[in-house]
Amino acid sequence: MKRLKILVYGDQDLNIMDGSAIWLTSLINMLSLDQKVDVTLLLKAPIKRKHVIANIKDINSITVVEPFKLFESRKFENENRLTVKDATSVIETLNNKNDYDIIITRGKHLTEESLKKSYKSKQIPYITDFTHDAKKVGRSEKTFFRKVYKTYPNVFVQTEEMKQYLMKMLKVDGEKFIILHPTVVDIERPPVIGIKNYSIVYAGKFAKEWKTEEMIDVFQKVNEKNNAITLNVAGDKFQGELKERKNIILDKLKTTNGLNWIGTVSREESVNFIQSSDVGFAYRSEEIDNDHSLELSTKFLEYGINGKPIIARRTAQYEALLGKDYPLFANNEEELYQKLLLAFEDKEIYKNAALKCYVASEDYQISRVSKQVLSRLWMFNKKKTTILFAGHDFKFLNWYIKKCEEDPTINVLIDKWDGHNEHDIDHSEEMLQLADIIFCEWGLGNAVWYSKNKRRGQKLFVRIHRQEIDTPFLPSINYHNVEKVIVIVPHLFEEFNRLKQVPREKMIIIENMIDYRRFDKAKLKNVEYNLGIIGILPKLKRLDRALDIFEQLWIKNPQYKLYIKSKNPQDLPWLMGRDEERIFFEEVFERIETAAWKRNVIFDPHGNDVDEWLRKINFVLSTSDIEGSHVSPMEGMASGAVPIVYHWPGAETAYPSRFVAETVDQAVDKIENYKTLIDGYDLKAYPKRFDYDSRVKLFDELIFTETDQ
Repeated sequence: MKRLKILVYGDQDLNIMDGSAIWLTSLINMLSLDQKVDVTLLLKAPIKRKHVIANIKDINSITVVEPFKLFESRKFENENRLTVKDATSVIETLNNKNDYDIIITRGKHLTEESLKKSYKSKQIPYITDFTHDAKKVGRSEKTFFRKVYKTYPNVFVQTEEMKQYLMKMLKVDGEKFIILHPTVVDIERPPVIGIKNYSIVYAGKFAKEWKTEEMIDVFQKVNEKNNAITLNVAGDKFQGELKERKNIILDKLKTTNGLNWIGTVSREESVNFIQSSDVGFAYRSEEIDNDHSLELSTKFLEYGINGKPIIARRTAQYEALLGKDYPLFANNEEELYQKLLLAFEDKEIYKNAALKCYVASEDYQISRVSKQVLSRLWMFNKKKTTILFAGHDFKFLNWYIKKCEEDPTINVLIDKWDGHNEHDIDHSEEMLQLADIIFCEWGLGNAVWYSKNKRRGQKLFVRIHRQEIDTPFLPSINYHNVEKVIVIVPHLFEEFNRLKQVPREKMIIIENMIDYRRFDKAKLKNVEYNLGIIGILPKLKRLDRALDIFEQLWIKNPQYKLYIKSKNPQDLPWLMGRDEERIFFEEVFERIETAAWKRNVIFDPHGNDVDEWLRKINFVLSTSDIEGSHVSPMEGMASGAVPIVYHWPGAETAYPSRFVAETVDQAVDKIENYKTLIDGYDLKAYPKRFDYDSRVKLFDELIFTETDQ
């Protein structure tokens, strides 16, 4: 089974709640969305507080390396935190042992030290700590980044603005850059927008450039003006100059009227905190937020995705996201005061601003960013993708199996079942261990078994036709383990949901493939009165009805002939063992043998030469009581033959209504007046919609798109 092994090291202490720590845990969550990715997280320091690492959703699915425990005998420069030199040495040791596909790191100094290491050919660094003003960038910094871009296979950047900035600075095409947007948790449904309790919210670090003290001071003025307005604050990390004023600020946080400070919290708790508030505080200094800003605040996205409008400085980046007419931009403290009041006083402005913030945040949901990033990361794994086809009958799928076998990037396995529920379990288990993708043709015992036994990271698809309605297997499938159920026609989509409770959200319609080019051949001479039917077994195919149509036509014009291409009932002992089937076919064949038109009913052997056989056919009959989609008339259309389809349930969803007959008499009339029936109608255009190329495209996009769930 193909897997992607990734080692992640962010040069930050996960005991401290800040943006870089949130970035690291969000990255782990994003990578883990693909169950085929094996993630190893190397810690910088032993975990003493679990607020940050608790943000990792599926911690049991990743490998966490605590270097001071794993390498007890090694001498470290610092016994509590990895230095850059020690970190790169540990990474090298781990890679030599585990041979990762990718190593993701964060930090400028770590990137610089890694330039000396053997693993750099598989390393993707993420760097944000550099000069963001092109006028202030020094020669040494440019030289460093040129070396980084030249050495590493890819480089992560946070935004499109950052990518464009570095492309211009380094004079490169930018193909190596991968945009790793900040992410927010997916939401199940759009938030309900509206003021709940007149509260402002801030969750993050306390720093001078983040305007922590100004936030408290301006809030005090707002609260004096309207004491219904409160301020909710989460966080406890003081940075830079504010470290010296920590006690003063803590006193303000604890004693300011209307201010609710809850200290440090996990990211999940932070999101709940935001959801229970009304307006997000994202106002920062002009040094951080200006028209040259290259980074995007994760907090803005968290406020926005939860339907909260933000108060922020007007910048080119925010204008691009929210529009120049966004009503809650503030460029100084007086505007900040006025806009905070305005947000609560004018409900229309509040609603408009909240909606803009929500829409701007949608594309940063973790599942959307994950798909973009992982599609690039999977390029590091050059192994073939293994697809396993499982089922008892592949006659409708051989074309796609062959296509996969001819693809040099795909390895094909076959688990051929002996019947609806009979298989070699040892062989199935052996195939299961090797597969990346499982495709069950028919929703029978094969789909039940694989849905209950598939492994983490494997994708399972099931294609169902019509036969499954009459079998007991569909309700026993574990649909939680199924990516998609492919249905061949619209009417069966509804029937499978109604009769077999196949979940609607799991089903997708992809019609059967019609090998258009194969059947698009010139007709032979003198075929105008030739009718054809392909497959007359079992009874429900209604050969008797086809004979009724033919007989009426022959009585009027003995030039009509009926060609039957099918296996004979005698070829199938199990069929003849059923009294109802045997009696039906004995009577039908007796009718043919004693009819005046006997010589005009011609039996042709079953075989894979339908394309040649159709050259002598002008009308293809479908006279069944029940069908799934019945491809024979469609193949006939591709050959230029006129389809005459008796109205079995759902026929009108598979074929144009002009070719669907309600009675034998109506079918006869359509045949006799076929020139009027097809006048101005391109018979071959309809089946061309379902040709080989279009089906391959739909199947490939569904099955082989990297990263799912």
